[in-house]
Amino acid sequence: MDLPPKPRTYDEWLALSDSQRRATLLAWNDCQREGIGFAYAAAGRLAIGSVVPIFDMRIGTYHGGEYIIHAYVDDAVISNLPKPLEQTFEGFRVWWFPVSLLTR
Repeated sequence: MDLPPKPRTYDEWLALSDSQRRATLLAWNDCQREGIGFAYAAAGRLAIGSVVPIFDMRIGTYHGGEYIIHAYVDDAVISNLPKPLEQTFEGFRVWWFPVSLLTR
């Protein structure tokens, strides 16, 4: 698959198809943090729109250089949320963590 031009704005990112987002995500050079702002924008939008209160958001780098959203929520609700990496939000996979991990 030919890569689309790299998005310059978040609106351009959202206009990509799921397969184009996936290909772009894997093509970014994560060592140089290319495209990291898009991951932070998605994380912020997830935090704003979530029905589950999110205490903190981070961006992780998964094997192979893929940015993923780390969302920290109340320990009591973690079992009701999708398993790690099962959910995507605007092209980024999500890993839900219990907030108690932040206090260790």
